[in-house]
Amino acid sequence: MNPLIPSERPAGERVPALADEWGTGLAVPGGYPGGYPTGIEPSLDTVQARGRLALLWMLDVLLKRKLLICAVCLVALAAGFIKAYLTTPIYEASTTIQIDLQAPRVLSNRQQAGVEDFTREPFFLQTQYELLKSRSLAERVARSLDSADIAAMTQPVSSPWSRLRRAVSGGATPPSEPALTADAIEAGQARVVGMIMGGLSVQPVPMSRIVRITFASTHPATAQKISVAVAENFLASMLDRRVNASAYARSFFEERLQQVKLKLEDSERQLVAYARKEGIANLDDKQPETTARLAAINTSLSAATAERVRNEQLWNQAQSGNGLSLPQVMADKAVQTAREKRAQLMTDYQDKLNILKPAFPEMIQIRTQISELDRQIKTQVELVRESVRVQYEASKAQEQSLMAMMAQLRDQALDVRTRSIQYNILQRELDTNKALYDGLLQQYKELGVAAGLGTNNVSIVDRAEIPGAPVSPRLAKILAIALAIGLIVACAVVYVLELLDDTFKGAENLEETLGLTALGVIPLSDQSTTTVIETVVGQPQSGVAESYRSLRTALQFSTESGVPRVLLVTSAKPGEGKSTTSVSLAVNFAQLGMRVLLIDADLRNPSIGRYLKVESKTGLSNYLAGAAEIGDLPQPCFVDGVSVITAGALPPNPAELLAGPKLPALLAQMSESFDIILIDSPPVMGLADAPILSSIAAGTLLVIQSNVTRRGLVRAAVKRLRFARARLVGTVLSKFNADRSGYTYSYAYNYSYSYNYPSRSLDAAKTTKLATKLNPPEPAEPARP
Repeated sequence: MNPLIPSERPAGERVPALADEWGTGLAVPGGYPGGYPTGIEPSLDTVQARGRLALLWMLDVLLKRKLLICAVCLVALAAGFIKAYLTTPIYEASTTIQIDLQAPRVLSNRQQAGVEDFTREPFFLQTQYELLKSRSLAERVARSLDSADIAAMTQPVSSPWSRLRRAVSGGATPPSEPALTADAIEAGQARVVGMIMGGLSVQPVPMSRIVRITFASTHPATAQKISVAVAENFLASMLDRRVNASAYARSFFEERLQQVKLKLEDSERQLVAYARKEGIANLDDKQPETTARLAAINTSLSAATAERVRNEQLWNQAQSGNGLSLPQVMADKAVQTAREKRAQLMTDYQDKLNILKPAFPEMIQIRTQISELDRQIKTQVELVRESVRVQYEASKAQEQSLMAMMAQLRDQALDVRTRSIQYNILQRELDTNKALYDGLLQQYKELGVAAGLGTNNVSIVDRAEIPGAPVSPRLAKILAIALAIGLIVACAVVYVLELLDDTFKGAENLEETLGLTALGVIPLSDQSTTTVIETVVGQPQSGVAESYRSLRTALQFSTESGVPRVLLVTSAKPGEGKSTTSVSLAVNFAQLGMRVLLIDADLRNPSIGRYLKVESKTGLSNYLAGAAEIGDLPQPCFVDGVSVITAGALPPNPAELLAGPKLPALLAQMSESFDIILIDSPPVMGLADAPILSSIAAGTLLVIQSNVTRRGLVRAAVKRLRFARARLVGTVLSKFNADRSGYTYSYAYNYSYSYNYPSRSLDAAKTTKLATKLNPPEPAEPARP
């Protein structure tokens, strides 16, 4: 199975070998023009390759339409420049202020030394921002301006056209405005309030208490003056609020002090009267005597109880063991010395026991000494144990005595407490009224001092300066936006144009759209057809000649048996280069040493005879009409190995002649004398000639003009040929314009490489002969008598 034959190639399969031969580099192995069949997933390499092709296609389109894109961008830039010039300039001035939660701490007192509540800071600052943008502050600023400032601020702004006219006329300034009346000043203040509300912006600095007060105006001096005036009036309004609050607070404190003073005096009188009645005396203004004694005995009882518990633990320890672990025994030097001597004697006894018997006198003496030491230790331990018992009994007796005294004093204290309940109530009331009176009096004094200082929690950090340049319009920003819009519009226009352009740009377009193999790409030449043929014959190293040689090579592999013996060359419409292709193929096959017969079957508009300078007296139409024999048809031309059958006289019924039985007989007989027969056919669309010829030929080659022939027309032509059972071997993309197709196609189909063909270069004699045949000399004029 030959993949180059459309009938034998699987549906949708490409021919990457031919694409590589042409140098396109665009064929993706395993690609499917109509999508992947069910059950077949594209590989990662294929997906990546198609992604690269999409990017290259976009780059091609942009480069191809670069002039259009540049024109649209230039128009957008010009519009942006005009917009920037016609826009009235806006100036901004900013004053920086600092807003604290509290006023600066000048005095060290409770009012000014309070701890700031940072949890309410966001709400506090947001409140200040809204006050800065309030209408009341704007009205206060407007009232603080004089009439000259109001007149300057409310003066209408001249348009850019008027400024341009003044500049052209000599720069004359408009006449000055007359003095404003009271009603005009009031109306101007209302306009200024609106200007402030519309042009003022409050911009807090993040993570700080700094606020920028910015005002935008068409006059730089107005922007600076309003920005500073807003800050100053805001500071004054906050100070007024504080002063008004201080005056109200002083009045409130005076009234409260008088009320609390009367309650304090009444509380003192009630407390003294009750103490005298109940006989309650206060020791150094702290507590009654019984309560003091009760507290002292309670402390002594706690110490006695702790002592008794400790002695009880020692006594229990002394009773439970041999007493040697008692702390007193452990601290007794006599006991410790005796125990050390005993340990030494035990050691000597054990050492001598290995040598002497227990009944030996020296051993008996050692045992006697050990027994004496045990007796002494036991006696000393008993003494210590008795001492512990005595201490325990004494601490126990002391605890019981203190407990008895505690019970007696508790009874007395309860009696005193019962009588002191009302006394304490009166005392607490007295203390509360006294503390309240002292606090109010202190705050009243501090309020008077703080009101006299005039501190404020708002301060001006930087005052606004007159701006030297406008912030709007910004020419660079406007031009950047205009350029971006221009690029977007240009891309949209290019996209629409590409959607409307359904012509063929490259070989892969042919394969994807028609499912036919693209056998060659012929570059566009600005030369005439005769000159192109001359270039193919005489300049084999040229790009046009190389493209036709590539087409010849592809045709040799188009079928299993090579190039079809009878090959029809046709196109969808006239002017696509089928005749030039027919002649060039005939020349290229003849250069291989093949015997080539070129038949001009276009009986409506023949051109082969004109291109090859062959007379068309007797041609195909004469033979088909029965007016000539087969042997009279072939005519030689200037290309060695190429014979031509011209169209002959133009018949009135070309389709009927071509459909007759003589044409197949002619082809059969000529096939015995020639290696390949090339038939130049009329266009497919609108005529019946091409389908008739394609049904007779062994293969049909469809020529398609690049960037001109529409895809719908080519599909219809292919459909007509297939309906006539034509054997389509492939397509040829003719008149390929690299500049119109884009960067990728220009790179892919560029045949203008420098090749060295010494064996094919024509010598001077052949060149002269070729020129003579292509351009025969005119006959000499007869001599005059």
